[in-house]
Amino acid sequence: PYRDLLKIIMDKMQRTLDTIESDLSNVRSGISGYDYSSGSSSIYLDTSDLLLDLNLIHRSLTSTGNGPIAGGGLSDLIRNLHCFGLTLVPLDLRQEADRHEDAVDAITRFLGQGSYKGWDEDTKVAWLGKQISGRRPLIGRGAWRKGSNERFFTPEVVEVLDTFEMAAEQGPGTLGAYVISQATLASDVMAVLLLQLSSGSESPMRVAPLFETLDDLEGAKGTMGRLWDNPAYMGRCGGRQEIMVGYSDSAKDAGRLAASWAQYETQEKLAKLGRERGVEVTFFHGKGGTVGRGGNPATFHAILGHPPETIDGRFRVTEQVRAGG
Repeated sequence: PYRDLLKIIMDKMQRTLDTIESDLSNVRSGISGYDYSSGSSSIYLDTSDLLLDLNLIHRSLTSTGNGPIAGGGLSDLIRNLHCFGLTLVPLDLRQEADRHEDAVDAITRFLGQGSYKGWDEDTKVAWLGKQISGRRPLIGRGAWRKGSNERFFTPEVVEVLDTFEMAAEQGPGTLGAYVISQATLASDVMAVLLLQLSSGSESPMRVAPLFETLDDLEGAKGTMGRLWDNPAYMGRCGGRQEIMVGYSDSAKDAGRLAASWAQYETQEKLAKLGRERGVEVTFFHGKGGTVGRGGNPATFHAILGHPPETIDGRFRVTEQVRAGG
């Protein structure tokens, strides 16, 4: 029976690989790609599906006195799946806050609701919260690509909306965080969440605002506090928040010493605020390379140098290519 089940697993894995290779070929030819979000029982789209099959074999071997066999290569494979999944490394997406504002502005003008960019922050947050709480997409799929709508949707806006549409079609575990460069306001974060939901994403990417300049770092507590006070946003974030801390731009903006102190204080304040609001905060450190860019060759000591109670068993960090050269 093990051979029969393994044959089924191998055939399903082969169909998965064939589907991916065919999809890549189609995309290169300009043909619409496979919608991995729709699900399929004939291929593996979710790591949990493959784990379910492998754990069934593992439990059977263990219960029939074949523990040494179960604890060999099969256990190693299961551990690897838990660590790396089917995708090995999920990809992050990153775009500037202004590009998202332009996209939402195009949508509100297209809908006849006025210019989003002309609204004040309170109006933006209220409107975004209402849309996030709703269940209907803002506009029809691909409406931004129709020639008759060119006056609303510039090529730059189309690129942003196409990216969100593409992300919504990916399978579970394929994508990680959506990083917002030059984030300053609560509306910057809520806009990205709304654009994901409006694109049909059933499992939106983690939205990670990147606070880069000295002013952004000093205003981060107020920005995140407003987000965590918003019921619509909190209902979607699941009590978890990723926040990226910028090192290079802040050092250029304020000098290395002032930037380092601002980064330290900001992390302390955000970690404390997260605990008060019941939000599990993960800091994503955008550093690497030279000391001026936040790098530190002594990785262990660099980790210890972070403010107390800001890591709490988890953190993310970039490693620039030039640092490994």
